[in-house]
Amino acid sequence: MRKLSILFCLALATACARDPMPGDGGKLTVDLGGIVPTKAITGATSGEKKVNSLMLYVFDSNGMLDIAHSCTSAEIQAKQAVMAVKTGKKTIYALANYRGDALNAANAKATVAELEQVPVILGDNRTDGLLMTASATATVASGTGGSATLGLTRQVARVALGSVTNKLPGPYGTIRVLRAFLCNVVGNQNVAGTATASVWYNQNATSDNVAGHVIGTAGNAAQEASLTYAELNEDVSLNTAHAFSNKFFYAFPNARTNPNNGFSATFTPTATVLMVVVQVKGVPYYYPVALTGKLERNKDYQVDLTIIGLGNTEDQPFNKIEKANLAASVQVSDWTSGTTYTETI
Repeated sequence: MRKLSILFCLALATACARDPMPGDGGKLTVDLGGIVPTKAITGATSGEKKVNSLMLYVFDSNGMLDIAHSCTSAEIQAKQAVMAVKTGKKTIYALANYRGDALNAANAKATVAELEQVPVILGDNRTDGLLMTASATATVASGTGGSATLGLTRQVARVALGSVTNKLPGPYGTIRVLRAFLCNVVGNQNVAGTATASVWYNQNATSDNVAGHVIGTAGNAAQEASLTYAELNEDVSLNTAHAFSNKFFYAFPNARTNPNNGFSATFTPTATVLMVVVQVKGVPYYYPVALTGKLERNKDYQVDLTIIGLGNTEDQPFNKIEKANLAASVQVSDWTSGTTYTETI
């Protein structure tokens, strides 16, 4: 992953943001260096690594805002910003690629608690710049200053479609992988990443949780389609595999581990599901892969499928798939460290 390390150094020179009183503080130099490539399983897109905007917040020991700083494009490019702060214990927050208005004004949020509770939605993420946050504490002393290092992490999890292998009985021949999308996607969060899931997108593989409104059919579009939906249209011959490149989907964390059990008019949240739609002899079949190991922020989930038998039909796409028809493995890695483990479904 692209890890952004932010080194806070306090010098004796005067501040450019505001002039401190003698003995009251000094210049806070923010080093935005330390960027490294992602260590996720399947690499990273340029958008996943991009910092388009960066807000810095410094709070005092009482959790009150000392200063907020919106980095200029020049500062982001130069990987350095300069602020003036008072002495004492500090909590420092960094917020990258935030698109809302609530945090733009320097005094919009007066306390740490207020900042942490600012709501965000899945659509605040873009494929050309994902929402990222970081926080740390530091003590700034008069004359000697202080420092802290922050590593930005993404608020979303990434689900990658790795490969699809065609192991159907011989008479079925070549299949066509039509599309894939995430179902039961958590759509709400806050800056701290502690919000309870209360908004759900693509419920039960439908656009509006109405039976028959299956995503990808008759104009039924996925919600937040740029993050949750992909057209694929790839043929896979019998006894071969097709590896998909950069087919990524994004969702907020989902702690639920209960698998999908079919459509319900009264929506019940379950584990997030990657739905893969495969055409066999001209008929679309649905293969849902429930991510039942929990979906966590800043982690990468690569899903590899082996199609063994016919999947769910379009009238009941969200039914639990039988293991006799689908073998799926989910390889999970930390987006930052690259630490990996595998879940077999």
